[in-house]
Amino acid sequence: MKRVRPADMTEMYALRADTIDYFFPDRTKEIKIWDELASQYGNDVLHLMCGTGEILVGLAKEGFNVTGIDLTESMIYRAREKFEQEGIDGENLVVDDARYINIGRKFDFIFISTGDFHHFLEKKHINSVLGKIFAHLRSGGAVALELFKPPEEDFKRPEKRHRPLRETPDGLKVWKLNRSSYHADSQILEIVEKLHVDEEGQIIEGEYDIQLKLYTEKQIERLLKNAGFENVRHLYEDDLSGEKHESWIVVAER
Repeated sequence: MKRVRPADMTEMYALRADTIDYFFPDRTKEIKIWDELASQYGNDVLHLMCGTGEILVGLAKEGFNVTGIDLTESMIYRAREKFEQEGIDGENLVVDDARYINIGRKFDFIFISTGDFHHFLEKKHINSVLGKIFAHLRSGGAVALELFKPPEEDFKRPEKRHRPLRETPDGLKVWKLNRSSYHADSQILEIVEKLHVDEEGQIIEGEYDIQLKLYTEKQIERLLKNAGFENVRHLYEDDLSGEKHESWIVVAER
């Protein structure tokens, strides 16, 4: 058995890139939501922290001119594979850091999905990301962030096993164990996750610690307004898809 240590981040994220899609359900409804939001502003769309590109592929198939940015090279590699399989040009899938991007052009709509904005913990990094988004939006364009609602009180949850939500290829078995805790005073959600991959008898295990900074509606609204955005609105999943969910999307305009 091969173990990936937390220090081996490149290998760890490569392992995540190979398996992360299996832990998402079918994303058709999710793509439709982003399609409907982006359509209100235009055709040029930037997905920051795009991961393996599933959402972007869906938007590209709907006719959007898409660009994807992710810090992890292995995620972009998987995204380019998806684009190639669909016969779509993946030239605009780029390895870059959302805090420091300088693409040299403006977009109609920029979004960060699946709570990835929560990964920015320090105020300087939060302000940097929002500043870069503002700079890359055309006047009248919009940013949208999918966020998780903060719990009302502290908790510490025991380890739980999660199985794939999709069928995996023959010879591949994958699951993950995670435990989580939340600290209301700092609004930090901490998740310790162990990933187990068994591919035809070759077993790899890795463990990593994720910290997420959560926000109330008023807090994220203040951050956006301080960055220069206006017309802030909050959309909950039951408003968007008819289903209740523990996340919401905040939209703001330049």
